[in-house]
Amino acid sequence: MIELRSDPYVLKPRVAPSTESDFRIHLNIGWCRGVLFNVVALKNSVAIVEYDAILWSEDSVMFVEYKDSVAAYKSLSARRIQQMDGLAKNIARGLGYRRYCFIIVVRDLQETTSRGGVDVIPLYMLGSYEPSFESTYSELDYLDKLMAKYTREEKLEFVMELEKLKRMIETGLA
Repeated sequence: MIELRSDPYVLKPRVAPSTESDFRIHLNIGWCRGVLFNVVALKNSVAIVEYDAILWSEDSVMFVEYKDSVAAYKSLSARRIQQMDGLAKNIARGLGYRRYCFIIVVRDLQETTSRGGVDVIPLYMLGSYEPSFESTYSELDYLDKLMAKYTREEKLEFVMELEKLKRMIETGLA
């Protein structure tokens, strides 16, 4: 059995429910280099989150939660969705990915929506879904916001210093 470590997390496969066959058929894997289905993330040997699929490319990783009914999706709280998203970000960063996304796919959902800051898409749209990746490094996002702010205020010398700092951080991540 394969086991991936992303301290303090360990990713292990779990038994695949038969209700997920439609999900696998609709999944667009053309953009990625690999896929793991039915993964449980353990922290200190305790299961903290499960993902129905994890897809990755060179620098990006996508975590997918599948719900086989709208009722199952509605029973998922916005708080839990935010927790799953935060854990996906931490796991992605621990594995060395610079970008990640977490989505929820729901069978029989009629239109795309958002819940807890996460994209929720109908199963029939999964095949054409284009992932919208976010940075796993909040520090770099914050630097981008500061650079945009000081560019608007025309403090270009300060922006150049921030750009230097960003390059230094990115070089250290490579």
